[in-house]
Amino acid sequence: MGMKDSNAKAPGKILWVGGYSVLERPNISFVSAVNAYVTTTLEVNRMKEVVLDAPQLNMSSRGIIDGDSGCITVSVPKELLLFKTAAEIASRYAAGIGERVSGFNIAAKNDTPFAYSISTGKVVKSGLGSSAAITVATVGAILKSFEISFGENDALHKLAQIAHSIATGKVGSGFDIAAASYGSILYTRYSPEMVKNLPTDYTNQQLVDLVKTSWDYKIEKLSLPRDFKLSFANFGESMITTQAVGSVSEFKKNDPDTYSDLIMDINEENWKTVNALKEINNGNDKGLDEFKDAFDRGRSLTKKLGLLSNVSIEPDDCTRLIEESKNNGAFVAKLPGAGGKDAIAALSLDDKEQKRLHSFWRTRKELNMIDIGTVDTGAL
Repeated sequence: MGMKDSNAKAPGKILWVGGYSVLERPNISFVSAVNAYVTTTLEVNRMKEVVLDAPQLNMSSRGIIDGDSGCITVSVPKELLLFKTAAEIASRYAAGIGERVSGFNIAAKNDTPFAYSISTGKVVKSGLGSSAAITVATVGAILKSFEISFGENDALHKLAQIAHSIATGKVGSGFDIAAASYGSILYTRYSPEMVKNLPTDYTNQQLVDLVKTSWDYKIEKLSLPRDFKLSFANFGESMITTQAVGSVSEFKKNDPDTYSDLIMDINEENWKTVNALKEINNGNDKGLDEFKDAFDRGRSLTKKLGLLSNVSIEPDDCTRLIEESKNNGAFVAKLPGAGGKDAIAALSLDDKEQKRLHSFWRTRKELNMIDIGTVDTGAL
């Protein structure tokens, strides 16, 4: 049947619980998808040409594709490596299940909340997971162009996990890919060996077999309570997640017992947070206090992990900002994801409290407020 023009979009995310602890199985994370999307638009061309276009970065790369194998030969700057890897993984999967791949132009566009300009003219990422979103949206557009179901063998999610893992050096738990694929969820990571064991010179059949294999991640749909009001702001700095994860891994290697005890304590609080959230969603307001207490204890233990690993997961000035935010309209607040001076996210219990928080945040020159909300669904 061949390829046809298509498009796909995938949401960004905010990780509320599970930072670092989710790297270890079978620990849980809770991540909200947000209404900021990366959209990919694919147009088929009848030549053996592939064009990867990122107009917001003023970058475009042109190469060729082998119609039988789906292999793409193109030189890309590091900023487009994920884009290229996702396109090739999806093309090779399609070829591996018997589809004929043709040339295509694919363009990626980020919604405004993913990045913003600061007074220096520098563009700063907002920490909302644009890398995962572009990976999922690129795989999604190519699967759609062949009318391959996202859900068959969980192809969209698995291919995006494989692409992201290969392009980033096989670090990370994949919670952001899972959220971009499925929306707001509880997530337990897959065993990293599943992707690590894919050879560097993998064949298309090995890729297809890996997608057909049953993976051991766990995904359960879970949304924030409808009455919770999300606020999000960026500091204008950026945490390099791979470096932070590397430092935590070094601490794990040097002091495995202290590390495992601390991670176990964090995961225990995360479970309490999630169970309280489910209680609130079931209409039991008694869960509010337990949610707040467990959320704050988990946050405090994660700060301790940073201190022991020599990583600024939650610097002291950010701890003060979080506590002040809680005194000015936030029910809970934290530095999401890998932490650092990347972003701050907060939940308020009603509009009035959220307005009070926004008024306070506007007095803080270091904060750039970003208007987003949560969504339940993932890639479309």
